[in-house]
Amino acid sequence: MTADQIANAVQSLLDWLWTPIPGSEYPWAAVVLLVISAVAVVGGVAYGIPRIRAWWNDNSVRPDEDERGVSTVEMSLIEHLVELKNRFVIVGIAVTLATVGAFVFYQQWMRIALWPLNGHELQAITPTEKVMAYFKVSFVVAIAVSMPIILFQVWRYIAPGLTRAERRWIVAFVPGATVSFIAGIAFAYFALMPAALTFLLGFGDDDIKVVPTVASYIDFVTRLLLAVGGIFQMPLVMFILTKAGVIDPSRFGSWRRYVVVLAFIVGAIVTPTPDPFNQLLVAVPVMLLFEFGALLARFA
Repeated sequence: MTADQIANAVQSLLDWLWTPIPGSEYPWAAVVLLVISAVAVVGGVAYGIPRIRAWWNDNSVRPDEDERGVSTVEMSLIEHLVELKNRFVIVGIAVTLATVGAFVFYQQWMRIALWPLNGHELQAITPTEKVMAYFKVSFVVAIAVSMPIILFQVWRYIAPGLTRAERRWIVAFVPGATVSFIAGIAFAYFALMPAALTFLLGFGDDDIKVVPTVASYIDFVTRLLLAVGGIFQMPLVMFILTKAGVIDPSRFGSWRRYVVVLAFIVGAIVTPTPDPFNQLLVAVPVMLLFEFGALLARFA
């Protein structure tokens, strides 16, 4: 296949993914994401868990490691700095190539970013605003695509100085944090943003037409997705803090009343709308995530 045929095939696939499901406002991408998540969970349980359990219980001493699993290879400060520079170079090359590749399909990525607007217009007030918005969206996509390489380079740099037990907990933390972050972004994108934007853009007098700039909208989307993705890390953080002995799990019950108040405060900050409905869209998941984290902490 030629490069044009590949580009047309990818564009056709992206167009189909963003076609609304008959009788629904949600695109087929939501169904595909749900199916992929289900397959990943089933595959992880059936195939990954037995191998992870075997790796977790393996206490054999490997070459160039002491009995705790820490590397015995000594490196000078210059060697550490050179290795750190090499890791940064690899990450930079990966992100650059991914950005260039993502920019080829900038129209599709921008269409994905604009979907929560439900057809509402945007405007550009500077000559470079559209180009910078396309680049920013492509860069965000490139960071997401390059994240496995970024995490692997970080891991390769810090792993030799960690004990066997510390490496195990970090390896266990990364997949959980990734899944939680993706779940938070999906919730914000498919549930929170359409409701918040509908209220914000339709609020007030109909004679006043709201036409946000492209730059302000992309900044709003980025901040909201990152904030909600971070909030979804709460159960995992609660579990890690309990496992490390920093917090007694019995204390979470006494904090529940404060979490309810904090959840509505977070909802007011994350969703810049004065109505209680959009605040509930954030506050209720925050409270449920806290309860789930408190339950996980009991098994730490």
